[in-house]
Amino acid sequence: MKLFRTLERALRRLRDKVFSGLRTFDGFRYFSLLTINEDIVLVTRQFSDHRLIFSPHEAIGRNLFKDGHYQRDLADRVLEIIGDTTGRILLEIGANIGTHSIYLTRSDRFDRLICIEPALSNIQLLKHNLLLNNLNDRTTVVECAVGDHDGVVDFYFNEKNFGASSITKPDDGTYSVQVSLRRVDSILREIDVSPDDIGLVWMDIEGAEPEAMKSMKELVDRRVPILMEYVPSRYGPSKATEMTTYLAQHYGRCVVFGGRSEREMDIRNLPDGTNDILLLP
Repeated sequence: MKLFRTLERALRRLRDKVFSGLRTFDGFRYFSLLTINEDIVLVTRQFSDHRLIFSPHEAIGRNLFKDGHYQRDLADRVLEIIGDTTGRILLEIGANIGTHSIYLTRSDRFDRLICIEPALSNIQLLKHNLLLNNLNDRTTVVECAVGDHDGVVDFYFNEKNFGASSITKPDDGTYSVQVSLRRVDSILREIDVSPDDIGLVWMDIEGAEPEAMKSMKELVDRRVPILMEYVPSRYGPSKATEMTTYLAQHYGRCVVFGGRSEREMDIRNLPDGTNDILLLP
């Protein structure tokens, strides 16, 4: 029996070593992802400096499983560009399951987080992930969508990509529920946060960016750095021009991230397509 247990432990160590080596190959990680059955609803994974629980069947979760991160390189680069800020609060609008909130706090730049998220499925995972990473005590989770007025709005779900759910109505028959709609300035007043204390706004809200910008005038007036997804095709030419003209009156610099490229541009001449843009004083 003792010999059997020794052999079993040796085989287990060999197995772990073999699979550890195989996981370094992109093809093996992708194949492993394909073999996950639909009845495995959630996966918890330990990364180098944090832990996340996520669905392996939707876009962000697949990236986490296959690549080991979701846009962490972008988060690290944004922190490098903005440098030290006087504001010690991170405001994430469209926090999803908390990946970027966690990435951005690993730098110890922020003492407090405000996470705004309207989707109940995301909110549940967001709260779990904050707890897993000991961030729940210094995070305020606000359960709503963001827009240019306070009220109620239809929120449309994308089951294959939780991050693509939006208050912007899609072309297909995606189901929707009504959620609370809040202005950013209303939220900050309600939770007693001064705009001066915000060091960075991270925003990805799938087409609702122009309306959200109108609701955070105090932050824009103070030229707080903002990282946002910019997709002019979702806004239409008139609304896109109106937003970029407004932002150009306040921000002096804009860094555009597209694919693996990075370039500084005039805000009024932003490119078409989908890009992440960083607004800087």
